[in-house]
Amino acid sequence: MAKKKEDTITLEFTNYLVKGISDLTMWGGGNSCIVMEAFGLKVLSKKNLLENINDNGFGVESINGAICDVYKNYDGFLKFYKTIAVGDVSEDTEDYYQSDY
Repeated sequence: MAKKKEDTITLEFTNYLVKGISDLTMWGGGNSCIVMEAFGLKVLSKKNLLENINDNGFGVESINGAICDVYKNYDGFLKFYKTIAVGDVSEDTEDYYQSDY
């Protein structure tokens, strides 16, 4: 059976959507991690990722790095693209990402 024109939907690439886990240094010391607030990027680069990783508004001494799950956004439909680690990510954060995220 041939496809009808109305059976086809074309979605255009909009941007990249980034989700993931940030590696943090807490006020007063100690390392931890937190689920980031998702953010969009038009251009995917390590520089852009490092500029946008976040602590989801928690408030910390520093954000050291992150494990970022990158999705291609096609008009609201997300397709997983790849995982990228940026900055300094502790072994504890890597373990959390692998087992609990």
